[in-house]
Amino acid sequence: MQIFLRCGGEVGTIVLDVSAKDSVGQLKHTLGSRGARLPSAHQLWLQYQGRSLADQTTLAQAGIRSASTVDVHCRLRGGGGDGGSTGAESRSSYLEMYLEKKPDKVNPAEEKLARWTSCQLSGEPLQPPCVSDELGNMFNKDAVITALVSKTLPKSLSHISSLRHLIDLKLERNPHYKPGASSQATFQPGNEAAFCCPITGQECNGRFRFVLLRNTGHVISERALKQVPSAVEEHIGQQWTPADVLVLNPTAEEAEQMREQLLQKRAAAKASKKTGKHGVKNGATAAEDLVIAANAAKARSQPTSAAAVADIVASAAELAHAAHAAHNGKRSAEQAALDGKAKAKKFKAPETAPKYASKDVYASIFTSSRPQEKETYSCRSTSARGMNMV
Repeated sequence: MQIFLRCGGEVGTIVLDVSAKDSVGQLKHTLGSRGARLPSAHQLWLQYQGRSLADQTTLAQAGIRSASTVDVHCRLRGGGGDGGSTGAESRSSYLEMYLEKKPDKVNPAEEKLARWTSCQLSGEPLQPPCVSDELGNMFNKDAVITALVSKTLPKSLSHISSLRHLIDLKLERNPHYKPGASSQATFQPGNEAAFCCPITGQECNGRFRFVLLRNTGHVISERALKQVPSAVEEHIGQQWTPADVLVLNPTAEEAEQMREQLLQKRAAAKASKKTGKHGVKNGATAAEDLVIAANAAKARSQPTSAAAVADIVASAAELAHAAHAAHNGKRSAEQAALDGKAKAKKFKAPETAPKYASKDVYASIFTSSRPQEKETYSCRSTSARGMNMV
């Protein structure tokens, strides 16, 4: 059978008569003996239908039939410059490039725009009614209510336990905003925001800082607050103080500081509420805690000196005495208040009669000063019996 050997270059294509039982190695030797311009057999390698052929493979095993075309290639000499040498660097540094996939960098401007245009809980576009927590995060109110009811709030929002931890936002619509509009140059979503400052007109797109006034819920740009505070007061209808200002969508450092301040504020409020509600009980409880601590120290066989134990017991006695005195004082005040009410109920008009006035005549003016005459059962029965007797 005849096959075609495509050598390329000046040699071109060669036609050979071969047998199906011939091996690829024999074919290479035959080809090398035919043309002087071809290299020796060990420098050639054959390829058929994209597959490299081994020397021991027969033409029948390779699937080569009559009129088939086999590609002939020459082996290239090494020595560098072929792109396969990595001797300039170690193999470990070469593999480190593919060891870990680097995360894609996020454009800070796009991240800020997303925080101002989408709910930070559901990811959906911000649509009134909107709310903000005490850390400046903005949400759709429906999404927060749903998460509170189903108890699916993430740990990062654990500071929100009820609606009293949220502030309703009064957002100003941007008259120039067109939903779904895109840039004509890049066909990407534009930087226009759905809301803006009602005083300066700055858009809430992350390029400008905005604040929230806690008392009223108005969202105002920081520039308006600094440059025209009188206009802000006129817009919200009342005066504002720096304590009323809450930064919306703060930076990471500001958010961390605000979180610490919020925790401290809630802890102080909880402690003051507990002290005001159980003030007397706390004194007795503190005395009990001191005695329990002394007993626990003895039970654990800690090196507590006799003087230290005596101090603990003395402190417990003082606290118990103070709690008892405060409790007695509170009861005395309550008893005095009850006595005053009792005296007020026993007031009689004749006791305040004017000078030179008869007490009986003065008392006749007031119906409450005269005991009401009531008919008794015995009187009724006696009168009836008298009538019957007549």
